[in-house]
Amino acid sequence: MELSTLNFAIPVLLVMGLALFLFGMSQLESGISALGYNTFKRWLSNSTASPAGSAITGMVTTAILQSSSMVSLLVLAFASAGALPLYNAIGVILGANLGTTVTGWMVATVGFKLSLQVFALPLMASGGLMQLGSSRFSVLRPPGIALFGLGLVIFGLDIMKGAVEDLPHRWDLGVLKGHGLWMYFIAGTAIAALIQSSSAAIMITLAVLHAGLIDLNAGAALVIGADLGTTSTTVLGSIGGHFIKRQLALAHFLFNLIVNIAAFFLLLPMLPMLLGWLGISDPLYGLVAFHSAFNLLGMLVFLPLLKPYSHWIGTFFLAGKDVERPLAGLSTAVVDAALVATERVLCDIRLNSTVLNLHAFHLLPEHLQLSANLQQDLDACLGRHMGQEQRYSHIKEQEADLLAFSFDLQEQPLSAEQVSQLERQIREARALVYSTKTLNDIRANLVDLRHSEQTEVGDWYKAHRNFVKATYRRYLTLASDVAAAATQRESLTNLLSDNEAHYRDANNQVNILASEDVVSGIKLSTMLNVNREVHHALKNLLLSINN
Repeated sequence: MELSTLNFAIPVLLVMGLALFLFGMSQLESGISALGYNTFKRWLSNSTASPAGSAITGMVTTAILQSSSMVSLLVLAFASAGALPLYNAIGVILGANLGTTVTGWMVATVGFKLSLQVFALPLMASGGLMQLGSSRFSVLRPPGIALFGLGLVIFGLDIMKGAVEDLPHRWDLGVLKGHGLWMYFIAGTAIAALIQSSSAAIMITLAVLHAGLIDLNAGAALVIGADLGTTSTTVLGSIGGHFIKRQLALAHFLFNLIVNIAAFFLLLPMLPMLLGWLGISDPLYGLVAFHSAFNLLGMLVFLPLLKPYSHWIGTFFLAGKDVERPLAGLSTAVVDAALVATERVLCDIRLNSTVLNLHAFHLLPEHLQLSANLQQDLDACLGRHMGQEQRYSHIKEQEADLLAFSFDLQEQPLSAEQVSQLERQIREARALVYSTKTLNDIRANLVDLRHSEQTEVGDWYKAHRNFVKATYRRYLTLASDVAAAATQRESLTNLLSDNEAHYRDANNQVNILASEDVVSGIKLSTMLNVNREVHHALKNLLLSINN
């Protein structure tokens, strides 16, 4: 017996069908995520080198994952982590708008042209059996979840289809006549915003259009409204987060608002003519073709203007707190994006610590003779024109933010590789802060030694200065390429040996100067203390990147 023949109120059947549809979509997303979600995430972060590429990436990813909401939230995570420039992230979201129209084509083709029960139950049964078998064969679990979710999606659609088919015979539809199309536009916006799924809103619209409850123009107005309502996902995802997330939400909303208003006032009145040109007579195909057409036209119009549009959006929501503390409010839900963000914070700690510690020895970045990229990064860091105490406080704040964020991140399921990466980041951050504190504590001693009138003391100080310069040059080169593990181990071993040898040589030199009565008393104690602190600072710094 079909559910539609049971003694359920039609609204109850609609809610039941919608609930199954949405839960099925969630299961389908989870299954696809488990099958190869990391591939999608890498694709999203690596294939957006141009505005057109970012739009195509958003379109294809959304078509595969069948969820523009999930893609939008993923983009928010990567953009706030710094993995996607603002204009590329906006391009992905524009492409996702077009990609989500694939759902309408699938529903129009399969959902109302074929009997769905012959597909839904076998898919659900197969998916359930595969999940049961996953206790012995874990590889079966992801496809099992995906198949079960797909079956639920189809089953929920079938329930809603059956519920609305009888409405023309049970309800007096005269009350719906005479309402302006703007009412349907508002209703579509509200539905998509409420259920947080444009796919479900399109499915509902196709179902009531197929049942004859509305005409094609009303359905088109509903679809345009749903297209605007789906921006609520991005808006909600941006609340309380990094400023770039709010910029993306604004960009998404304004783009959809402009495109949807244009579609409502310019394209909707021409709908019969447009479908006649395309040779489409079926109202279901006509509706999904209209949905795809205005999203495609909107994307094509905006893409040439994407960079200036992004620059304009980039002037909004700027806040010093967000710039200085990029982990504040950042979500840990997308682990890869979160680790990108923590790596960027670690790099900033490394640069600030290096600038501060070089200054302690009266060194500038150009003295290290680094690669062009490292030199540029250090110069940019030095160009912030912070005072020594302000920069040191900033480093400590960043370390505190990184530690607090790492505790939250560890509540997510992490792979062994992700755990190792996070532990390395924390270890190096703490070592950087320790080395900075150590050298900051002896800063006054280093100034006195640098200005000593005794030639032997000046030479001893210069030896320390030259060693620090050479060590930092090699440390920064290694730290910027943590993937080269085998090379690192050998280089680090050599660096640590050199540090021990320098410590012994410096101590021996102090002992010689003391035996010759060149230094004594407080100066002798100061030199031994400086030697010990420099040794400890460099040793901990080097050990921090030892994988």
